[in-house]
Amino acid sequence: MKDSGRNRWARWTGGRAGPALLFACAVVEGCLVPAPTEAVFAALAIARPRRAWALGALAAAGSVLGGVIAWHLGATGFDRYGQPLLARYGLMGELEALGALYRRNAGLALLTSGYTPVPYLLYGIVGGATGVPLGTFVLFCALGRGLKYAVLAGVARIAGPPVRGWLARNPWRMVLIVTAVALIVLGAWMV
Repeated sequence: MKDSGRNRWARWTGGRAGPALLFACAVVEGCLVPAPTEAVFAALAIARPRRAWALGALAAAGSVLGGVIAWHLGATGFDRYGQPLLARYGLMGELEALGALYRRNAGLALLTSGYTPVPYLLYGIVGGATGVPLGTFVLFCALGRGLKYAVLAGVARIAGPPVRGWLARNPWRMVLIVTAVALIVLGAWMV
C-alpha cells in the first residue's frame, strides 16, 4: 500500500499534469477564487527541486494572467462581475482602502501584493475599476509575483532534496502539510 502512494505521488509531481495544474491554479487564484497556489507550487518544487525556478516562473506567469483577467473584470464590468465576486468573498469593505493605496503608490501596492493576506483577486479587480493603467499593473505584478516565487523556488532548491527524502519515507506527511497550509491560508483570509 505504501508503494502505491509513493507511485501516485511520483506520477503526479513528475508528470505533465503537475505544471499544468500549477499554472491553472495560479490563473484561477488571480481572477476567480482565493486559492493556496503556494501549496501546489511547494509540492511540485519539493518533488523536483532542479525545476523549482521554472515552476516559479510558470506560477508567476499564471498569477499575472489571472490578475489581468481580474483587471479586465474591474475595468469593463465592475458592477456586473467584479462587485458580485468581491461581495461573495466578503471583500467589499477593502475597496476604499485599496483604492486609496493605489492613488498613493500603485506600483508599490502591486509589487507587495504577494506578501499580504489580502487576496490577489481584489488587487486585480480594484486595479481595473480605479483606472490603474494595464501596463503598470502587469509590470509591477510581474515583478512582485516573480520575486515571490523566486524566493520560494530558492528555498525549494536548497531544502527540496532533504524534504523530498523525508516525505518519501512517509507520504502521508504531505497530506498533513498541504492541509496545514490550506488551513493557515484560510485562517489568514478569514481574519
